[in-house]
Amino acid sequence: MAYDEYFGEGASAASATVNEYVSYAEGGLGDAKATADCDSTATKSCLSVFYMDPNFLYASSSCVSSEAQAVATDSNESWFVHEAGYSDFAHRVAGSYTQNCNSSTEKTPVYLLNDANPAVISFFQSYIRTNASTWDAYYMDDTSGRVLTQAYGPGGGFCGNNPPDDYCTTTQEYPTDAAVAAAHDAFASGMTYVSGAAMKFFMNGVGFSGSTVENLNILQGSSQYIGAVCENCVINANAYRPTMYANVLTAMAQIDAIPGAAFVELNTGTEPSGSPEELDQRIVTTAVAWLGYSPGQTIVLANLEDNTNNLAVWPEDSIVPTEPVESMASSAADIAVAPGVYVREFAQCYNGGVAIGQCAAVLNSTASAVTVQASWLKQKYTHILALTGGDVPSGGTMSLTSDYFVAGVSVVYPSWAKLLLK
Repeated sequence: MAYDEYFGEGASAASATVNEYVSYAEGGLGDAKATADCDSTATKSCLSVFYMDPNFLYASSSCVSSEAQAVATDSNESWFVHEAGYSDFAHRVAGSYTQNCNSSTEKTPVYLLNDANPAVISFFQSYIRTNASTWDAYYMDDTSGRVLTQAYGPGGGFCGNNPPDDYCTTTQEYPTDAAVAAAHDAFASGMTYVSGAAMKFFMNGVGFSGSTVENLNILQGSSQYIGAVCENCVINANAYRPTMYANVLTAMAQIDAIPGAAFVELNTGTEPSGSPEELDQRIVTTAVAWLGYSPGQTIVLANLEDNTNNLAVWPEDSIVPTEPVESMASSAADIAVAPGVYVREFAQCYNGGVAIGQCAAVLNSTASAVTVQASWLKQKYTHILALTGGDVPSGGTMSLTSDYFVAGVSVVYPSWAKLLLK
């Protein structure tokens, strides 16, 4: 998956490039490059994904989005979520977002919409039919299955008058966690095209309470959800999150067990194209994808040139691992070879459809370097995947044979990974 926009990321990418390298092209209101690109060929090879946020309303006074403006025009007070015991404007659950608007700084209120309200569902169905009727799927942002996390966002907790500490444990419209999840499921299940066909949604996002994966009940509550996004769970604005690696792998295993559901690994970075820092981010991104890989259920959104107009597709994305030697049936513990170290091997891997033999991913979530032990591996490997340059359209390349691997000698640094090849 990649952002494909006229006015942002992907702007320089031709339709042929998008169709060749992207499975899901994302855009949004006023920027239909993704759907134009994916519909440009007779044999359609990518699906367009329309961004929307039916949960948070950013009620800017001057830099208001078209979506927010449309909601504000049509809505009444029943469209919003309120503190328990109230239903008036003064007691809306609300956050705040500071943004630069028309060369000045503005503090924007952020309100929580009630997805269970039939009027909200009807509005967004009309909104999509009017503005995005030809798109293949929809990206539903800010989607949580708990009161506390759904009513927490820009500015902190949305209840009371002393953010960021005012966490909502209950609200008038969402009294329980089950009510929050049911509202999102009712929303998705109520969305249809004019033809009556069901609209399909990616929900953002996967959450965690300690090591427990949250919000998958939403994914299972409506057949119209096709995937769940884990936003910046592995790499967030260039920063690695090694304490999250095991949680992410566990989430992937649990989503792999849900028929028809996909896990979307969304990472963001802004390091210079082809820099050592960006190459390291890409290796870790790919290692996580391989460790939790399930055909048709693993989607990588490696948004690692977030500050450019480049199409974020990478040479290593053309490698597909098959015939796993180890399964990850329930959690990261299934593929742990040492505390905080995870390995998964594949008997046959392909590069652009060409068989290249066995491959493996080694991920180190610890704060110390680890030497890859022969006892961790069931197959033999002689090379390490090496990357050069940035994204594919910019000329980025990879080598399957230039860097050598020796068990008992090769080291994986803290928070990092290695991709092993035959």
